[in-house]
Amino acid sequence: MIVTTSNILLGQTPTVSNGANPTFDPASVTDPDFSTAYTASQNDRLTFDFGATQSISYVAFAGINIAGNKDFTSRCRVRDGDTIIATTFIQRNNCVVVSFAERTFSNLRVGLRNGAEDLPPSVSFIAAGAYFTVPNSGEVSGYNRQFLNRNRKTKSSLNDLAAPTSYLTKKVVAKGVLNLPNMTREFSENEWQTFLDFSDENYFFIREQDPVGDTTQNNSAYLCFEPSGIKVTAHAQTRELNNVSIAFKVFNGL
Repeated sequence: MIVTTSNILLGQTPTVSNGANPTFDPASVTDPDFSTAYTASQNDRLTFDFGATQSISYVAFAGINIAGNKDFTSRCRVRDGDTIIATTFIQRNNCVVVSFAERTFSNLRVGLRNGAEDLPPSVSFIAAGAYFTVPNSGEVSGYNRQFLNRNRKTKSSLNDLAAPTSYLTKKVVAKGVLNLPNMTREFSENEWQTFLDFSDENYFFIREQDPVGDTTQNNSAYLCFEPSGIKVTAHAQTRELNNVSIAFKVFNGL
């Protein structure tokens, strides 16, 4: 499990190098406002160039529509210019976090491809920066796997036989809690504090499953916002360990 701790793309305006559409503003993809998005002018690809960057280790995509055939033929890809750095193939429109060895870019190029080529690729938010790997193998038993959930509220109208005559479905926000027991003082006082500083005013991403190589299939990420219930409590047996936790709201794209 990884958690993102920075985003260097906020406020940047990329160049659209494939699928440019004059109807949309490319600055919308780095704006945290999900009421805006960028949609390609063609049905297969959408590519953005961000230019030179400082050292980063992930690029994340949220609010995408490229599930296509839902058979892992659609993808999000990160390049340095024309050189492929990492690719994540997807099956559904979950958020996507593409990770790689920390590096700088001469030209950060990120792209989306709809394998079905039946719908112009669209994205609401792109982020890039650093992350930390959650110690002790990540989440504890009972953790709510948000990337697998469908967060919906339903209401039906019934007739005299109590059979449905109409059925309405509305998407609702999900809530998650990450509990990390037995964290070292070093982690609690350094990496965790850096993350809390960032999460106060920024969206962050959690990806539960680790990739297999630089080309992988992974649908296990989601965007988190509005943190609350932040706690760091003393361990019951030693002062060298702490128990930390954070609650948040979730957007998984489904």
